[in-house]
Amino acid sequence: MSTRYLKRFFKPKSIAIFGASEKSGSMGGIVIQNLLDSEYPGEMMAINPEGYDSVYGVPCYDRISALPQMPDLAIICSPSDTVPDIIRKLGANMVKAAMILTGGLSVKNDPLVKSLTERVRDAARPYGIRILGPDCMGLLVPGSKMNASYSHINIKKGKVAYIGQSGLLGTAMIDWANGQEIGFSHFLTLGDGADVDLPSVIDYVAQDPYTHAILLQLDRVVGSSRNFISALRSASRNKLVLVLKSDIVSSGDTQQRLAPGIPDEDMVYDAALRRAGVVRVDTSDQLFNALETLSRMKPLRGERLAILCNGMGPNALATDRLLKSGGKLASLSEETLDNLANVLPPNWSRTNPIDLNADATPERFTAVMDILSKDKEVDAILSIHAPTRMAPSVETADEVVKVARKSARNVLTCWMGRATAIEARNHCNAANVATFITPEEAVDAFMHMVDYRRNQEVMRQTPASYVEQNTQNHQQAKQIIAAALHEGRDYLTHNEACELLNQYDIPVQNSYYSNDITGVVEISKQLGGSVAVKALHRGNIYPFSYDEKSNQRWLDLVQDVYSPDEVRHATTKLAYRVSERFGDEGAMGFCVQQMKRGFQSLQINVGVTRDPTFGPMIVFGAGGFTVDVLADRHVMLPPVNMALAKELVMNSRIYRIIQEHSHQPERDIEQLADLILKLSEIVVDLPNLHCLEVNPLLLNKLGILAVDVAISITPEKSRLSISPYPGDLEEAITLKRSGRPAVIRPIRGEDEPKHLEFYNSLSPESIRMRYFYSRGIPSHQELASWTQIDYDREMAFIVSAPRLDGRGAETLGVVRAVTDPDNIRSEFSVVIRDDLQGEGLGIILMRKVIDYCRKRGTLMIEGSTLPTNKGMQGLAQKLGFKNTFNMEEEVVDMKMMLNEPTEDWQITRLQH
Repeated sequence: MSTRYLKRFFKPKSIAIFGASEKSGSMGGIVIQNLLDSEYPGEMMAINPEGYDSVYGVPCYDRISALPQMPDLAIICSPSDTVPDIIRKLGANMVKAAMILTGGLSVKNDPLVKSLTERVRDAARPYGIRILGPDCMGLLVPGSKMNASYSHINIKKGKVAYIGQSGLLGTAMIDWANGQEIGFSHFLTLGDGADVDLPSVIDYVAQDPYTHAILLQLDRVVGSSRNFISALRSASRNKLVLVLKSDIVSSGDTQQRLAPGIPDEDMVYDAALRRAGVVRVDTSDQLFNALETLSRMKPLRGERLAILCNGMGPNALATDRLLKSGGKLASLSEETLDNLANVLPPNWSRTNPIDLNADATPERFTAVMDILSKDKEVDAILSIHAPTRMAPSVETADEVVKVARKSARNVLTCWMGRATAIEARNHCNAANVATFITPEEAVDAFMHMVDYRRNQEVMRQTPASYVEQNTQNHQQAKQIIAAALHEGRDYLTHNEACELLNQYDIPVQNSYYSNDITGVVEISKQLGGSVAVKALHRGNIYPFSYDEKSNQRWLDLVQDVYSPDEVRHATTKLAYRVSERFGDEGAMGFCVQQMKRGFQSLQINVGVTRDPTFGPMIVFGAGGFTVDVLADRHVMLPPVNMALAKELVMNSRIYRIIQEHSHQPERDIEQLADLILKLSEIVVDLPNLHCLEVNPLLLNKLGILAVDVAISITPEKSRLSISPYPGDLEEAITLKRSGRPAVIRPIRGEDEPKHLEFYNSLSPESIRMRYFYSRGIPSHQELASWTQIDYDREMAFIVSAPRLDGRGAETLGVVRAVTDPDNIRSEFSVVIRDDLQGEGLGIILMRKVIDYCRKRGTLMIEGSTLPTNKGMQGLAQKLGFKNTFNMEEEVVDMKMMLNEPTEDWQITRLQH
């Protein structure tokens, strides 16, 4: 993940095109024609060994060394076998950006021979040259007047960035968008992604002030899923991001790509994209409609939609689609209803959706829309029109456009039909008003905006108070896994798995073990009553092991056996079956438990799996030994907080059952969410855990109880897709003047309430010194952004201490450092509570953040302060910063080198 040299792709001052000619079908020739047609203002050069004087008027040279100057960007359309050598020569001549449109480089016929793509990487690596492609369609940047692609047409200038992995789908999108008069800020496809990858491009376009939204076409995530999720989460905080995820599965590759216990890779991508705060669309039609809303609509005020049409049939279609999609119909105020009564027929229903009647004129359409746009209960309006003599499409469209332009609400339009509706839609397109062919498409597009809003709200929910964990017990859990790995095992025994859950305070059913039938009988006698006996063997020691025919977790299980004779007979049959299938080496003895079945118990399946792409995932859903547990399986990326844990529970069928049958639904949901939090802790604490399954977990009026558990382990440590809380950075300190004990630690989402208290305790002068202006109380959205941070991108350390009155803890000061994607510069800011001046907090916080940035390899740390803030300037000088007055910004810049640059591009970046 790096934006290094990406500016040379998107804003090159000069371009060289390799393999260009005027022959029919020459890709390089097409690129030159497109650059000329787009009126590219920079210098262009063609390279072709045939020795042409020019290609379409562009000077041509027979080799790289003959170029009058080295280009910012090289575009390679040469035969595939020549590409690695071209890259090597470009690198030797200090060219730092190359785009490869040539295809077929990833084909690998001989497993012992490197593919051309691998050879391209090898050629580029010594020189640090960035590679876009191979097999990409190129890129188009209307703002730079650059169409450096083989697209058959250019694109219009707009506010949406399109990043794709499929070149053909990209050209289809361009064709459609031009027909709809929709433009883009950037348009590119990545092809094989030899170097420049999705996270890098997402980071680059997210920083562009002219890009308001990002549209991502995704086949699959290649490379680091953590970088991908981090880039998406960062971008989605400031821009609307929509993703079209295609489900392309190579033959014979399906099982290798599925996590244990996950029946469909799609649900994993759903969970990852939802956690990143973006909205997924399922079809290319939805992608086109999403682009319509992205480029036409204003920021969404809320989720309540008012629908109007000159007939109830289309209204019913739209309303049905809205409610089935989880949308909300606006409840109109009495004032609005009374005003509508003045312009609608006497027999209208006084409800939303609104039937304007078949005789509705253009004036009636606009009068109703004008009234609805003033109702505080309405957040958006959908106007549906079916052509009639009283309401011709074009005339009605012109009137609707007038209202839409002056309305603060979002207005979506639907012009049903074809002959007369096409022109009406064209009028809306020209006026930048979102328009659709069917009511269902219009509602789907609106719901994409709603889903984005909801995902952002979930991402910014304030977590419940953090509870300190029992770190001593967690160490014992690590020792259990370490001992098993030392023995060469890839699993924990049933006893070890139960003990590991005990270390995290997860209630587990008491289990007793025996290696022979006689021992099982003796245990059953001591327990008394009804018992269950499970045969342990190689087939069921691993999580998510189900019989393919019956889909049962435990085939070798007997329940409700009472007398010693029943136990002996049943266990003998189990032993025979196990011996027949696994032999003596595969048998692992027996587990005996008292029966815990109850009429009011709900059986749940919960656990952890490891996805090949996104790493550890928490699993939740319906459970049991004999039910199809895959029918209700939901996943979420860890780490999670209480708000996210509850969301996972509430998305499952289990939630509906609890709501309908539980006497204490809130308590039950709280207990399940708490269990999910503990599983999240297990994932973070135990990187050698591969999979964990609790099935069944019983939930009843007594609480929760894990009846059975299986755990697999691996020497390969997991890497979470979302950076967990870095607990190793916590440090106990003592305040200088008062001797008060405190802790300096990374900020957590749970700190939001205390952070607001801390902010409110600051004097107006301290706030002005920190933000350079006077400002009011921060909103929840701002506070969430300050406390729920991505530890891969920024760091905020707070000093937390017990309150003097004994009521919990309080925040005393905070230092924040935001680092650019290339880890060149980190910008710091620090603020301390006014009444704590002289306690040494400033120097403690600054040394902490300096040490942190230095260890992560950041080259420079910098900050700015007002000239009147002499205290900050003095502190900076004491720590070794160089202070200079910035005349343009009228601030004092404070800079300190932490690590020396090792590459030319780093030196260049530091100089700008």
